[in-house]
Amino acid sequence: MKEVGKAELIWAAVSMVIIGVSFRYGWLLYGLVLVYGLMAGLFVYRIVSIRRRMSRSVAVYGTVTGYRQPKSGRGYIPVVAYETETGRDISSVYSYVDKEMLYETGTEKMICYDPDDPMFFYFADRESDLTRDYFTFLVFGGVIAAAVLIAALAR
Repeated sequence: MKEVGKAELIWAAVSMVIIGVSFRYGWLLYGLVLVYGLMAGLFVYRIVSIRRRMSRSVAVYGTVTGYRQPKSGRGYIPVVAYETETGRDISSVYSYVDKEMLYETGTEKMICYDPDDPMFFYFADRESDLTRDYFTFLVFGGVIAAAVLIAALAR
């Protein structure tokens, strides 16, 4: 699980300002749609960045060496050991939390890692893990934003 960083805190502050200003001037629904639009733009940018990173990845076999638990205590995060094409031995934690242990310890799985950042990897058969949450937000958030906008325009 990712820690809350500077970008998230800045985004929260910007969102609060947009909502506060739009509420003050009686345009709250438009403010909410604007916040969704900005978030959608950031998420599309994030998806493109992830896909670009994935396009330059290198496939190797990695061994699941164990699991870690997130701070919440819910779920399991696989730890995988693998060797890069330059011969560097890596042990890295997956960036996605699973609800259950999907692999037995010692299982070899095809993974893809970023040669520029060998600690970043994903399971070759689970590449959608990295972008699924962004797409979910775009679809469901888009439906809600469209409904809010239609309601605002119908007034």
